[in-house]
Amino acid sequence: MNEAIADLVNAHARLDISQAWGDGTTVATDGTHMDTYLDNLLAETSVRYGKPGGIAYHHISDTYVALFMHFIPCGVREVVYIIEGLLTNSSEVKSTTVHADTQGQSQPVFALAHLLAFDLMPRIRNWKGT
Repeated sequence: MNEAIADLVNAHARLDISQAWGDGTTVATDGTHMDTYLDNLLAETSVRYGKPGGIAYHHISDTYVALFMHFIPCGVREVVYIIEGLLTNSSEVKSTTVHADTQGQSQPVFALAHLLAFDLMPRIRNWKGT
């Protein structure tokens, strides 16, 4: 994380209003498809969306501030960036619980999260509770 962004996140964390939603220990991760031109080093045609683009991947803290942002190609699994986002965060807001969508389910990432003392909580699509 670049120093200027860390300073901005830290300033946001000191605001009283940011504490209304959480204490910064929980983060949600997700990616959003962004349209691009094909003549872009990171652009690929998305199988899911059927058009060229990339994924704007981000970690949003429960204090409603972005802790990590990265633009990735469509063919890369987002789960790879869950751990990277937590480890590269140099702000004072330290998250220990990560909520992810279906892309967050991966045995290696569960293992890494456990070893690094993060709680990984993926939402698993089509899982019917009993």
